[in-house]
Amino acid sequence: MSTTLLKTIATSIVLAAVAVSAVSAADPIETRRAVMKGNGAAFGGVLVKTAKGETPYDAAAVRAALDALVTKTAGFTDLFPKGTETGGDTAAAPKIWEDPAGFKAALAKLQETAKAQTPAATTDLAGLKVAVGEIGKTCKGCHDSYRISKN
Repeated sequence: MSTTLLKTIATSIVLAAVAVSAVSAADPIETRRAVMKGNGAAFGGVLVKTAKGETPYDAAAVRAALDALVTKTAGFTDLFPKGTETGGDTAAAPKIWEDPAGFKAALAKLQETAKAQTPAATTDLAGLKVAVGEIGKTCKGCHDSYRISKN
């Protein structure tokens, strides 16, 4: 994949973050699904694929993906108002509403981890591989506690 294409993908991720923030909270379930889909594109579609060597390393694309993770999680907890625990297509676990402080802390940890890993991840492939591992652990921790497994 060319550097130009990677930059285009990274830019699309950032633009998607902006678009999601503009979506009305009238349907918080759909909005939070869109946010998580964008997070998946940033993490799996850019960071993981690059770390695995499936796409060439591009520091600008890596930075854009990391920035998107931080941006998309800002205010994410506001998309879980009471009454959206069920209904719609949601994988949100009841623990989100039972332990909102823990959920906020888990999201803050993702933001902190992404920010902390940015300098190394945007330096070289070795740094990115470490960053992917650390961010992946943070994502897994939140998903294990606050998401209903579809398996």
